Amino acid sequence: MPQHTFSSGFTTDFEYIQADSSHNPKFSVLYTHGFCADPWGRKPEEIKNWCIKNGINFYRYELAGHGSDKQNLEKADFNIWKSQILEIIDNILQGPILVAGASLGGWLSLVAAVKRPERVCGLLGLAAAPDFTKDNEQFITQEQKEQMEQNGKIVFDDNGFITVVTKQLVETGNQNLLLDKPYIPIFCKVALIQGMEDDSVYWPKVLKIAEKVQSQDVLVKLLKSSDHRLNSDQDINEILSALDTFL
Repeated sequence: MPQHTFSSGFTTDFEYIQADSSHNPKFSVLYTHGFCADPWGRKPEEIKNWCIKNGINFYRYELAGHGSDKQNLEKADFNIWKSQILEIIDNILQGPILVAGASLGGWLSLVAAVKRPERVCGLLGLAAAPDFTKDNEQFITQEQKEQMEQNGKIVFDDNGFITVVTKQLVETGNQNLLLDKPYIPIFCKVALIQGMEDDSVYWPKVLKIAEKVQSQDVLVKLLKSSDHRLNSDQDINEILSALDTFL
């Protein structure tokens, strides 16, 4: 797997599939994965196959501290991840870009659409989780708050799956909040897919995103029996159907 070293100093794996030379791609798809996840699962693989089928360039990459770089998770934060997606837009991909993101990747895709309106022609949010660093503060116990202040991080153990949330992540995430603004200055086509059985992102958030973005071309799909992963056959069909609307 090829690797790219970002200006932030983090080196992560990526994959760049360019359309067959007989095609003139309408845009490139830039996929960003979620927190403590990676870009190699079923969702991005299905999106890649859709891109190949339709003659669209496809780029996916690991966020700093994830995948091949997971040992550096505690050194990464939201601003570093933001710099990654903007660096790819500015220095690697050419032409119009459809940003597609899952969970944290959906938040980063929204930020990219705000920061690079001249390049981002569309946005696909999959259980997009803008402002989750702020939202999750209400669920942190007093003991965990003290742990954060003393150690600079909170360690969560979910049946042996260890997740670390650093104070730096929370602080930098809170510097990039979107839903506390009167509106989000995004004017491109937006498609948002959200499972109503999602126990990580409460489903009404997707309606708030749709309300806040200034675009008048917004598609929202609520999948009643789907969870945060959006990984079932039905979920994949809905994602591919949403992608078709960008053609």
